[in-house]
Amino acid sequence: MFFRTLLSFCVLASLAAAEPLTSETATRLALEQNPELAAARELIAEAEARASGLGRLPNPELETELALGRQGRGRIEIGLSQTFPRASRLRLERNVAAESILLARREVALAELAVVARTRLAVLELAAAQAELALVEKQAALARDFARAQATQVGTGQLSTLDSAQAELVAREAELAVALPRSAQAAAAIQLATVLGRDADTTLTVAVELALPPDEAAVPPPGLCADVALAEAQLTAADAEVALARSQGKEDFKVGVFAEGEQDRDDFGGREQQAMLGVRFSMPLPVRNVSGPLVAEKQAARRRVALERAARVREAVNEVAASAAEVRARHVAARALATELLPAARAHLAATEAAYGRGEIDSAPVFRARERLAEIERSDLTARLAYHRAAVRRLSAACCIPL
Repeated sequence: MFFRTLLSFCVLASLAAAEPLTSETATRLALEQNPELAAARELIAEAEARASGLGRLPNPELETELALGRQGRGRIEIGLSQTFPRASRLRLERNVAAESILLARREVALAELAVVARTRLAVLELAAAQAELALVEKQAALARDFARAQATQVGTGQLSTLDSAQAELVAREAELAVALPRSAQAAAAIQLATVLGRDADTTLTVAVELALPPDEAAVPPPGLCADVALAEAQLTAADAEVALARSQGKEDFKVGVFAEGEQDRDDFGGREQQAMLGVRFSMPLPVRNVSGPLVAEKQAARRRVALERAARVREAVNEVAASAAEVRARHVAARALATELLPAARAHLAATEAAYGRGEIDSAPVFRARERLAEIERSDLTARLAYHRAAVRRLSAACCIPL
């Protein structure tokens, strides 16, 4: 089993290194390899181990008593006693154990959703870094081609050396600007590797398109949020704790059986031996309320959990509404950039370059049009990334992120 798991891990890791990751592949790798998630899953093992010791009778007790006197007199007693709880405490302990296991599973589910959200956001960040690097490299290549064309025109006497020098300066500046998005891509790859539970890996790439949908993406009907489900489980566990605390006000009673042998001397010097079997029963007297403070503590904890649950439900509802509103606003803004500003900027650049080719204008308007288009292309990428981030947050708030 160990070697099979190790082989599966190596295969998945090699696939991740050889091919660009998709959101689904990265999510699967994160669920399998994230160390924080592996640690969280041990909560279930802890709860199950703790539950295995609850709801059981204590071990029976073996009792012996030996008394010796003068002239051969003596008594020996051997007994076996068992303690039994009152008020169905064993059943209540088993309820507490079951609720603790459910609570651990809810905590793990919440941790899994958090890891999925972090993974998808990290994939988006790396996809955006890759797209920005490609955009800057394209702009640098265009600037270099323009500088070469102007240098050719200078050689034929069609252009002044000042225009050519300015084009060379712009091209060099664009080439140097590639360093920043390249470092951002490396940082995003390391961030994704961290979520995947891997060492720093700057060679990670993703195959994710940051395309903007024509309409706002539909969201599946929201389910019970993982943190709200955790609050529900905490409330149920608190009820079980209160019931168990109340049962502890009635202390255990003890039942035992014993065998007793006794030897004595009569008035004539003869020995007389007797053997007896008996039953022993003991029960504490209800003089003091020993569970009162514990019950009060558990009731206060239950009230606190109920208030936290109500607050979390309200927060979850508001978070879903806020994230939906953000998605709509991000979609409108990104859609306007993609359908209005970006085509207009490209058309303006094409017209400016055509006028420059006809000799109607100098190179300065071309530089300005290129700079403006570059700014709008970056804004378009930023707007699309913001939309996809908001969409992931909306899915996370509604607990609709696919695992």
